[in-house]
Parts: sequence; structure tokens; C-alpha cells
Amino acid sequence: RAAREYVEGRGLADETRRTFRLGYAPNSWDALGIHLKSKGATIGQIERSGLVVKKEQGGYYDRFRGRLIFPVTDAQGRPVAFGARAMRPGDEPKYLNSPETAAYTKGRHLFGLSVTREEIRRKKFAILVEGYLDLIVPFQHGVRNVVASLGTALTAEQAKLLNRFARKVVVNYDGDRAGINAAKRAIEVLLPEDFEVKVLVLPEGADPDEFVRAHGADEYHQRRGEAAPHMQFVLEQAMRDRNLH
Repeated sequence: RAAREYVEGRGLADETRRTFRLGYAPNSWDALGIHLKSKGATIGQIERSGLVVKKEQGGYYDRFRGRLIFPVTDAQGRPVAFGARAMRPGDEPKYLNSPETAAYTKGRHLFGLSVTREEIRRKKFAILVEGYLDLIVPFQHGVRNVVASLGTALTAEQAKLLNRFARKVVVNYDGDRAGINAAKRAIEVLLPEDFEVKVLVLPEGADPDEFVRAHGADEYHQRRGEAAPHMQFVLEQAMRDRNLH
């Protein structure tokens, strides 16, 4: 119930929850480990899955407990990892992610791509955002050509993967200093792959999740249409807080 209430509080519809296969990790130290064993998984397989953490004194405990779960899938929609969000204020870390495993290498996958790839192909461009909800909330409001780089710095492998579906990208990371710097790094990764790159910085440092919920998809589309070419963005950032006289 707590997870359903949290998702409803973020304005997510049941259909959206099902589309992205959102789930809940019970607030238990061993519920998942016991479940996997009951399904026939060996101790070695369970440990290698990244879903449990080995204890120094022996045994293990569930990695994700009492959190909202976002499955991370490959481009074909097969789950390879999980992201887990804390639901109570003050719980740290806010996001907890699967470690690298035989099935999952960080920087090789784009969140949401298996759901949005056809719309990206159809529109001939992708909007690149940072986090899970930065993709899911705009998607629910009809902005369907979005992918998320999963909070890590964009990698060359992610750029190559995206290049299979579009040659134009609008980078829409958070508008704070960290987001601006991440956008600059993303440009450096995208340009060698021959992308046409634009950058969208939303007003007052808003992220896509906040902006779409507050202003709607039409306003977002208008802002996206006014996104700056990457060179203009880089020059504007270089001139910020400097007196060019």
C-alpha cells in the first residue's frame, strides 16, 4: 500500500505503472533470498545476481528493502538490473542501484529505451534525461521519445546504442550546476557519434518531472522546440558570471 500511495502521490497512473513494471521490495532482510531459493536458485546464483549482499559473518541479506523498484531492461525489454527509490523522507541513499553483474554493465543500457524506441525512430530524435521519473512522468503526459542515462555520466556505449534509433538528441538534464556540467559532458560523448545535439535547460533549474507536472506537455514541447544548439549552449555557459567588457 505504501508504494501504491507513493506512486499515486507522484501522479502516476496504473497504466504507467504497468508499462514500466514498477514494483515494491518488501521491508524485510531475507524475503527475496527465501523466494529465490523456493524457485530453485542456488546460493551461488543468488549471490551473483546482485540482489543480495554478502555478510562478513556469513549468509546474506536482501539489497533492496522497503523501496519502490524500477526494473532496468535492455533494448529488447529483458530485465538486467534494478533501481530502488526510498519512499520516506530522510531515508538514504535516495536511490540504490544494482551492482554490475554478468547480465548488467553500467553505462551500456538506457532506461526506457525498450518502451520508447519506436517513437524515437518515428520522431527521428530522442530527448535524453537523467532519472527514472524524468522519463516516466513526461511519457505519461504524451512525451514518448525519451530515454534516461540512469544518473551516470553518459557513456560512448550508450551513445552508440542510441545512434541505432535516431541521429538527433535534445539533452534535458536538471538545470542545476551538476546537471549543466553533465550536459556539457554528454555533448562531448554525443558529437563523435555524429549526433545533431541541442540542449534544453528548463526555467528555474526545474527537472523534466517537475516541469511537466507543473506546466503540462504543450509547454514542455514549446520549450523543447526552443532548445539551443550545442555550440550556443557551450558558449552561453562559458560566458556566465563573466564580465566580457
